[in-house]
Amino acid sequence: MLTSSNKMKILKIITRIVLVLGLFFLIGFFFTLEQKEPVNLATDNFPDPTGIYKQGTYYAYATSTDGFNIPLAKSKSGGNYQIVGEALPNLPIWAQGSIWAPHISQVSKRYLLYLSVIDKKSKKRSIGLALANNPQGPFKAEEKPVVTDDNAGGLIDPDLFQDSDGQNYLLYKNDGNAIGKTSSLWLQKLSKNGLVVTGKAERLLTNTEVKNPNDNGKSETVLTIEAPYLTQAPDGTYVLLFSAGSYATANYFTGYAISKKLSGPYHYKGALATTASLKNQIVGPGGAELVQGKNNVETLLLHGWINGVNKTKSSRQLYELSFFWEEGHIPKVTK
Repeated sequence: MLTSSNKMKILKIITRIVLVLGLFFLIGFFFTLEQKEPVNLATDNFPDPTGIYKQGTYYAYATSTDGFNIPLAKSKSGGNYQIVGEALPNLPIWAQGSIWAPHISQVSKRYLLYLSVIDKKSKKRSIGLALANNPQGPFKAEEKPVVTDDNAGGLIDPDLFQDSDGQNYLLYKNDGNAIGKTSSLWLQKLSKNGLVVTGKAERLLTNTEVKNPNDNGKSETVLTIEAPYLTQAPDGTYVLLFSAGSYATANYFTGYAISKKLSGPYHYKGALATTASLKNQIVGPGGAELVQGKNNVETLLLHGWINGVNKTKSSRQLYELSFFWEEGHIPKVTK
């Protein structure tokens, strides 16, 4: 017969076993959830992302949100970015309102943040620039716009591309859909320091050349294209990523066009990412840019809607997808 003392000892042993088993269950439960996460989730209100990797840290910047002119987020892993503050404390003196779709680049030892903001006089958006000596900033805006075109509806969505010969180029969109005209993506040479555009802008692609993958086979063209991002594939082909359709819908998508020459012509090849192709795990995927991170691994930053599309409590969240090339120049992403 067990004594009271032995009963107590057995009870303590059983209790410890239950606690240990419970701990293992919880670890396995949370680990399983983490493994099932389809993408590396980041901030919950971070539209039109742009990013750069420097000295072991990923930096990301976005359209004006939550009281920031340009919110700044950081990550050590390339996922789970956290907003750490304001990249641009003060707007350019010529500008007003919110900033749209900034783009970060490094030229020589300086960091350049191109941005789109409303000109106080024309009330149209122009491309401006802010500079800093490190990616965390704070960035200081230049006193004049880099490039303007009020007759074309204004300019938005800047991107800097450096060709293999070291020449820098600025890409942007004319906001034609805002005034009932076509929207095109443009390329223009930049000075060596990236501060001034030179020469004539060259048109790369217009919305009327892009078929809508969401129209159930009707082969209609999209109403607008925007957010250009230019890169060069392993086989030397120039690949132009862009967003198309209305950003305020689930049909917003990321497409791509290719050319053997920098100035084109560019030929639309299809969609890189749609809500359907990502199995509704990212809704309205757009604002895409590549970031070359640790060990030169490229990942794709983009945004998608959460909590519904364009509703009072909805917002566009930052996502990061694995990126690779097929057949030398066909861009692909994995969830």
